[in-house]
Amino acid sequence: MKNIIKIRIALWLILFFVIGWLAYMAVVPGGKISYVYDFKQGSYFISKLTPLERVGEMQNGQQKIIGDPVYFNLRVPRKFDKARLTMIYKNESVLPIIEAGVLADKTIWRYYLQPLENNIINKLSQSWDMTAGNGTVLLQRGKKYNSINEFLDKEKNLSEIAVYNYDFKAEYLLANYKSAEEKQIIGYSLRGPYQFYTYLKDEDLDFNFIFSDLNKNKDADPINLNIYYNNTLIDNYNLPDDGIVSDVGEVGKNRELKFNLANLPEGAYKIELRANDDIITKSIATGRNKMAFINKIWLADSGNKNISLFTDSQTINAQTANPASLQVFKIGSQELGVSETYKQFSINNLDGVNEIKLSQDDIILSGDGVFSFSQAGLINPQLKKVDNNFNIDDSGVNYIIASYIFPKKVITVGSDVWHSATAEFDLIGMYQEDNKYSFIISIPGLKADDDINDYIEIGEIRINLEGKTLFEKIKKIF
Repeated sequence: MKNIIKIRIALWLILFFVIGWLAYMAVVPGGKISYVYDFKQGSYFISKLTPLERVGEMQNGQQKIIGDPVYFNLRVPRKFDKARLTMIYKNESVLPIIEAGVLADKTIWRYYLQPLENNIINKLSQSWDMTAGNGTVLLQRGKKYNSINEFLDKEKNLSEIAVYNYDFKAEYLLANYKSAEEKQIIGYSLRGPYQFYTYLKDEDLDFNFIFSDLNKNKDADPINLNIYYNNTLIDNYNLPDDGIVSDVGEVGKNRELKFNLANLPEGAYKIELRANDDIITKSIATGRNKMAFINKIWLADSGNKNISLFTDSQTINAQTANPASLQVFKIGSQELGVSETYKQFSINNLDGVNEIKLSQDDIILSGDGVFSFSQAGLINPQLKKVDNNFNIDDSGVNYIIASYIFPKKVITVGSDVWHSATAEFDLIGMYQEDNKYSFIISIPGLKADDDINDYIEIGEIRINLEGKTLFEKIKKIF
């Protein structure tokens, strides 16, 4: 009888411990918790890397990433304010850029990216003069400035500066700028979200957009238009869904969104359309003569042929989901063939401004620069970026400023060198669904199907989360 009582007590203690542990993991009363994926066994909190065609098999607690990008989900028991991601990895292929990010906006699939490793900066730090402090790095080909603050305070030639993960405040003004004599209309249909630059001086910022809704998905399709000056939001416009919240495939009626803003300072402005791929921009009319789409443009399926664009991108990627849009097109004096659907084709090492001549629309173009429907319309206020297309010898750059922390060597076994790199994220406002955050690991230029044996190898992903304590939550309620 005594033994039975002891067994019951033991079972109750075990049950109490399990319930207590589960409650602790769900509430996280201290506001801090850490999750680890060691690539030896599955994790309830950190999912496997996907898609499978961009990763190798897990072996001996390691996994190769062979294509860009890959994703994983983080399951959380409650809301947190901050995440600190640390990755243990090998980069034997010396790939230039490794970044991690968290999904900020599902509508346009935008990830908030932070650096893990930049091998261009790593290499230049050994030969250029370097000043570092508080997570900021200044590299000078020849030392001229004694501190980062001195560099930021002095007037500089912007063509000599490149940035990485750094919001460099600089006034962008065009010499000899002249206003347009007549309105221009972009009559090519564009699909989904986009951003573009425009410019004005002593004139109004006026745009008239015509939209329609393909209604090919079951979600609502609102339209949000943001206007930025010097990376600051200055105005916002919205259109609700057209009322057809189903996937009937019935194209909605044309709808108009227009604005006219007066008394604005001279300079470059960024206009951002936030909408999903159901939204078609039928036309854009404006009195501005500068208009250049940033990094990406999707020419919708509207039967247009013999389309001409101009770009300053050094790398151009092209893809289509439409068999009728497979084509070989000209980029300057070179050609790029899109011979398969759902596959991205690329051309690199382009120089200057090039004309793109497409025979058919319904194709997605992306690159590291801007795209315009006229050469005169090109405008790109961005400074040069130290990314995977950056060529220091041809750039004319003498200064690099970056928000960057160098990776650390953690293990060296023979010729194997493992590094540890950390990225921090503010989770407030990030997209969350079913108690999950979506993360990305990005290695630009890494392709799984290019027959090149390049990769990075991961040994561990650790995520430290921080949020309000149970006491702080109770205090806030009362």
